[in-house]
Formats: sequence, C-alpha cells, structure tokens
Amino acid sequence: MNTRHIDTFITVAGYASINAAAEALFLSPPALQQQLNRLEDEIGFRLFDRSPGGIHLTQAGSAFLDGMQKIRASTEQLIARCQGLDSMRNCIRIGAIEGLKPDLFPRLSEPFYRKYPNVVQKPVMESEEQLFADLDAGMLDAVEYYDCPKAHAMGRSFLPLIFEGRDCLMAPGHPLANRKELTPEDLRGQHIIVFRFDRVPGFREYMEANYPDVKLSEEAKIVDFYTIVRSFEDGHISLVPSHLAQLFAPLRAIPLRLDLKWSVGLVYREPCSATLKAFIEVAQQVLGTDRQNPPAAQNP
Repeated sequence: MNTRHIDTFITVAGYASINAAAEALFLSPPALQQQLNRLEDEIGFRLFDRSPGGIHLTQAGSAFLDGMQKIRASTEQLIARCQGLDSMRNCIRIGAIEGLKPDLFPRLSEPFYRKYPNVVQKPVMESEEQLFADLDAGMLDAVEYYDCPKAHAMGRSFLPLIFEGRDCLMAPGHPLANRKELTPEDLRGQHIIVFRFDRVPGFREYMEANYPDVKLSEEAKIVDFYTIVRSFEDGHISLVPSHLAQLFAPLRAIPLRLDLKWSVGLVYREPCSATLKAFIEVAQQVLGTDRQNPPAAQNP
C-alpha cells in the first residue's frame, strides 16, 4: 500500500474538502483525486461519499481513518524508539531504584570512564516496576538490584558483584540505640520488620531456628520517608542494607554482626552487548568479584 496515498487520504479527511487538501499538499485537485481513486481501487471499498455539497467519509472510510491514524502513531513511536536504541550503541544505561542511593554505579563510573572515555554513561533512576519494564524492552542495559527471584524471572540473568550485611534501623530513643554493634542475641524479644524476605534469603529461617523469641514480620511496599520515620515510634527495628542506612537520619542505624551476607549486582538480559560486557569486566576488577560464568557478549 502506497504510504503517500495514505497520507493524502488522512489530509483530505481532515479538511473534508478536495480543494482545501490539494492546496495544503501543493497538488492540483485532479492529481489528488487520482491518488484517492488508486487507494480505493487497491483496498476495494469507497472512502468518501461525494456530492455537490462536498465529501463525507463512508462508514468504512471512517473506520479506515481511525485505524490508519493509530498505525501511523505507532509507527512514529517505533521509529523514535529504534532511533534511541541505535544511539545507545556507544552508551551504557544502568538503572537503579528511584529514591534509594545506588551503590554500584558511583563506584564504577570513574574507573569505567578511564578505560572507555568514548562511551557515554547514563544512570537512570526510576520506580522498580519501570526499571524492569525498560530492561525487558531493551531500553536499559542493566539494573542494580538484589539476588532474589525477580532478578532471575522472565529470562533475566543476575551477576553478583558485592556482598553486604544489614544494619538495624531504630528510633533514637530505642533501648538499643546507643550500641555500636548488635548481634542476633541482642534482638531477643524485639520486633524486626524486614522489607521483603526474598531480598535476604535465609534470614528468616536462621532467626526462627536460633532465636524464636524474635518477632519477624514483612513490609512489602515502599512508603514515603516521613511515614517511615514516624512508624518507628512503636519501637520496632528494621533491617536495611548498610549503604542505605545514612538515608534515614534521624533514625539510628547500627551494624548487625551476622554470618549471613547478601549480594547486590546487575540484572541484565542475554545476549548482552559488548559495552555491557566491558562494564562488567571493569566492575569485577574494581570490586574484586570472582569471574564466575560471565555473560556471553553479542557482537556490536
């Protein structure tokens, strides 16, 4: 189907006039009418009813106009997206959860720039849901995240880069708030709220087996900062990744001495680009991570 004829049809429908549309398109009315006739011959139905009073869309023509406008809008969006993807061939886009302090990218940006100064680095802060939608759509190269089922879902791969413990977050007036370090023994009789048990695998089982008098519960959603701070008035303790503890001042964050550690790394999709593979190699060098099962690179 000739796209020029489609554009002509949409213009005529907008003006509801052959003469006005012809003037807008810098065509003669007979030349424009010829394009419409050819389009109608090709699709097999009339688009307009013609009368001495002007032209009007037929019922089929109205449905055809609606569909063609949607197709053209979708095509423009697709072209814009593909142009964006093409521009990212010399770009690395690493996502992190909006509102939380990223831990990996600040450590890796400068070393990566020293080795690959011509690659543009684009950190992206978005909601967790949007990050994974963009990753799956190819709009992000990788997402900084935790080793949990979501990181491995829908064909995603996870590469651990650092292992960190947890801090105990509590109100300044909590009886344990002046301690420099805490152990699970110190938490006996306390109420511990964990943001999603799947991000600290093994913690619940360890505590229930060894410290059954510690009350454990889960908070599965992120709320605003002031709600978080006020919620500690009931005396509970929360576990937070150590690198996020300072975000919650004036609450007190005290390191928890525990044998368990949890990994933070990059979620990506195979096959990864050569640029992402280079970023991962720099990350492993800087962070000292063992190179176990590195992802296969796709030729740029």
